[in-house]
Amino acid sequence: MAPIASFEDRTLIEMALSGRGECFSALMDRHVTAVRRCITSIVRNTSDVDDLVQDTFLKAWTHLCTFRFEASFRTWITRVAVNESLALYRRKRSRPFCSTSENLEAFRSHYESPAEALARSEIHSSVHAAIARLPNKYREILTLCDLEQLSAQETAGRLKSSIPLVKTRLFRARRMLSAALHRSARMGP
Repeated sequence: MAPIASFEDRTLIEMALSGRGECFSALMDRHVTAVRRCITSIVRNTSDVDDLVQDTFLKAWTHLCTFRFEASFRTWITRVAVNESLALYRRKRSRPFCSTSENLEAFRSHYESPAEALARSEIHSSVHAAIARLPNKYREILTLCDLEQLSAQETAGRLKSSIPLVKTRLFRARRMLSAALHRSARMGP
């Protein structure tokens, strides 16, 4: 009988699927250089390359029954290698990088500080109080356009008025609000 290494890929695959593990080892030996070259073209870290070669052949072994002989085994196994390399890249990219730093103040939180939250709340309250003190026709326009974010046309429809009137009143309401906020800022709390 001829040595296993001389068999074609298809024969080795069929024999491996029938339970002869040494046939898959022969496939690995035959294609390991192509797989390593493919992975090395994507990944630069040599320890990652070694791990990915192993992961590729493990994945190929566990999914060998899905190989449909529509392409060469080398094409299929290098595609598995590419997929494993990209999966490693995505895993590494999704892990947050954090070096050990003596100065943790250098890393800004994504959340606002209690002081920022208080300042935002005070500003919010003073803006709403200033809006509440506006005459009704200006308060209504400001609420619809700026707070509910309706367009001038939608606001005009709701108020049963013209678009130019809405724009004029909105301009005046914003000026009045700005003046009221400036006054309250000068006076202080």
